[in-house]
Amino acid sequence: MRLHLLTPLFFAASALALPDPLLYARKTCGSWFSPQDGHQVALGTKQTLAEEKTIYQTLKDDENFSRLVKAIDLSDRVVSLLDDSTAGITFFAVPNKGLPRPRRPRHDEIAGNVATDDGVARNLGELVLQVEELESSPLDDDEKEHRKKVIARIVRGILAYHILPEKTPYPKLLEYSTFQTNLTLKDGSLDYEPLRISVQSRNTPPRVQVNIVSEIIRPDVAAKNGVIHVITLPLLPPPSVFQELFLVPSAFSFVTSALQRVGLTGALERRYTPGHGDKEGVVEGNPALTFFAPTSKSFERLPKKLQFYLFSPFGERALKKILQYHIVLNYVHNATSEKDVSGLLAEMLEEHPEIDMDTCGAWGDLFEHADGYVNPDGISRRSEMDSGLHAPPPLPHKPAPVYSYETKLPTFLEDHPIHVKIEKYKINIPIPGPPRFFTKFHVNGQHVGLSDLVARNGAVHVIGKLLVPRRHKDRDGKPHPDAHEDKQWEDWEDWLPKWAMEE
Repeated sequence: MRLHLLTPLFFAASALALPDPLLYARKTCGSWFSPQDGHQVALGTKQTLAEEKTIYQTLKDDENFSRLVKAIDLSDRVVSLLDDSTAGITFFAVPNKGLPRPRRPRHDEIAGNVATDDGVARNLGELVLQVEELESSPLDDDEKEHRKKVIARIVRGILAYHILPEKTPYPKLLEYSTFQTNLTLKDGSLDYEPLRISVQSRNTPPRVQVNIVSEIIRPDVAAKNGVIHVITLPLLPPPSVFQELFLVPSAFSFVTSALQRVGLTGALERRYTPGHGDKEGVVEGNPALTFFAPTSKSFERLPKKLQFYLFSPFGERALKKILQYHIVLNYVHNATSEKDVSGLLAEMLEEHPEIDMDTCGAWGDLFEHADGYVNPDGISRRSEMDSGLHAPPPLPHKPAPVYSYETKLPTFLEDHPIHVKIEKYKINIPIPGPPRFFTKFHVNGQHVGLSDLVARNGAVHVIGKLLVPRRHKDRDGKPHPDAHEDKQWEDWEDWLPKWAMEE
């Protein structure tokens, strides 16, 4: 799964995640800096001086963040939090170069755009621009004030998504894949839990990305009330699971078409529907779920005859049951988060007593070797190595994981759980900076290619092959020892049509 295919998903996210301002109170150039490498990371001042200022004061005193500060100043609540010397928080700050100025419209366009709530932008850069344009717009003072309040509500929500409620230094960011933010939607999304950001640590070249498209270029800028991480692009509150997939047709066109065909869109959707007349708008869809999203390639790998069957009227029932097998309702399962893992599982077991959990050690061959090198990325380096060079001998044993657990999750398909195995490892290779971690995530024995894509109503884990719901004799959700992935669908005609008709 190539990450660049998901870039449009996050750029379009804010327009979908914050559809009504009254309801909710690529990559740019830059160097990688490590706080342990002796780089100067303070914003226009020495580190010791920065620690005497709050996050708000630090940003306000640096002209490189003048446009971000303009957005912050729209909300007294955001200013109060960032300027609270007793707080211990984390703020992801975007410099001016990460908030490019769009083309300035004519005055008649400005009047039309800012006259109604529907004209309000949904990304931080354009919101700041709209505030700047209000000063020269032909609207009267009352209309300008109303418009400014509407913009301030949206800005407050977007900025809350840039704040973590705890001080999270750079090394801790590398330990987990998701973190709760200060943004909680009032519509019940995520069961009133805060929306999350995802953090991806890349080793070659060393860099850390947030929500895939934004990159940390200055970590650990110290402040009196927490820490600032400077990022290349603003973070946008994500849309629903279904909308995320729909935004990347090159990767998920098959599964989104299939979901719509069998009527399962609502299971993955969460969006605001405006009211008509005197009726108020409502938020519809599933508030919390986990989806193991098969790529379009996973459908193309199926036998041709099976592809025709599933997308024909005769195979519609089978297609629906297969897709239901990829959905976990009423529970958001992240590979790793800043919460204690045992605590997460305890909460899950209280809500789902039918889940069986068994904590254990290493499971299966979790490493790929390239001439003796342990390769955490799972990418072969053999072709890059000179045949005249010799790698060091293999490690005497595989390192133990930092933690390891496995569990069965009930799916939308009754009596068909899936088996999940997660192991987290510390990377012991000479990369500058703080320790790095990587996570091995398997579902039914299949490797999860890209995990923890955050959504408004859950988590998305991308897989390269369809999960097979065929029940074996053990019926425990674990992969059958004789069920090789490349052969599991070969005999589909012998069991799939009959299985599809079962109640």
